[in-house]
Amino acid sequence: MSQYLIPIQVAFLVFPFLAALFTIPYILYQYHKYGSVPVLRSLIVYSFILYLTNIYFLVILPLPSFEYVSQLNTPRTQLVPFQFVIDFIHNVKVSGDPRTWLHAFASPEFYQVAYNIVMMVPFGVYLRYYFKCGWFKTILLSFLLSFFFELTQLTGLYGIYSRGYRLFDVDDLMLNTLGGILGFVITPIFWKFLPSRDRLDEMAYQKSAKISFLRRFVAYSIDWFFMGILLSFMNFFFGYFNINDWNFVYILSILLYFVLLPCCYKGQTLGKRFVNIKITTLDGKKPKWYQYLLRYGILYFFLFSIPHIILQLLETLSFLSSPIVVVMIVIILFLIILFLSFLWGIIRIFFGSDHLLFYEKISNTQNQNTIQVNKEEES
Repeated sequence: MSQYLIPIQVAFLVFPFLAALFTIPYILYQYHKYGSVPVLRSLIVYSFILYLTNIYFLVILPLPSFEYVSQLNTPRTQLVPFQFVIDFIHNVKVSGDPRTWLHAFASPEFYQVAYNIVMMVPFGVYLRYYFKCGWFKTILLSFLLSFFFELTQLTGLYGIYSRGYRLFDVDDLMLNTLGGILGFVITPIFWKFLPSRDRLDEMAYQKSAKISFLRRFVAYSIDWFFMGILLSFMNFFFGYFNINDWNFVYILSILLYFVLLPCCYKGQTLGKRFVNIKITTLDGKKPKWYQYLLRYGILYFFLFSIPHIILQLLETLSFLSSPIVVVMIVIILFLIILFLSFLWGIIRIFFGSDHLLFYEKISNTQNQNTIQVNKEEES
């Protein structure tokens, strides 16, 4: 039993790292296609990754030493179909005595066959339930996955070893494929207590109507990726003409990307376009150019600059007279309160509130979901 438990333990240790690598592409895809990341869908997808990780390590582990593999002289392939039946008949004696049946079920000839079938049953379930595969595609993909595992064994872990340390067995191909088919057959059982894939999609589209904090943050991250490119280009361009004023480059880049681009591109920046949201007025109309200027000017020229402004004001206090110091302290307190209220608004959005932020209220603008096409598919 330890030969199965150790690979499973390793798979659970490796899974968090694989999940971390997968998370960003997964979030980007979900927000681009569905506009949301429902918890149940994520659990299903990540469980599928965990399952694949487990069966992969069950195939390759435990890893032998290089010296052990170099001394192997056992056959590398078994190409006779149904050899497992012949082995079972020759090595397991079954009679009318029930005790011989128990002995047969406990024999390696039986549990190796059962293992190769059961290992692929979840794969067939995932293919039919989540990926909506039919008979032919389930059989094909189950065979290809099994073939990949057999090639992994035949090539000695893709050439790392001098030869294969496990047998390439044509019976494993058949049994693994059979497991995928059985998974396909029993999938309707799961439909009784899990929503269908179509229902998962419908739930995602319904959830997309509310613009979440993470969706806004994804759009923000994409925008500032392209803003970084634009800032580098603008800095190089104006540096060529000996114009090295960073503030000028920053202001011009903000105006081009966050004001001019949405004006020309249906209220969307590249980030908002990717996650399917746009800027509208509070009554759903297209904003005027000055509303974009107010929205992003307050955000990037004022709110994000408040910490720097406060530090600059604090540095000047020791050089000012008492009456002016009092005024400056009042201004600093006002800026602190304003910035904290801005952070509080972000926290409220993070926890699911529809709260409008300070700069949105002043500019009379909001984020609006643009996913519409899938409503027709639901009907």
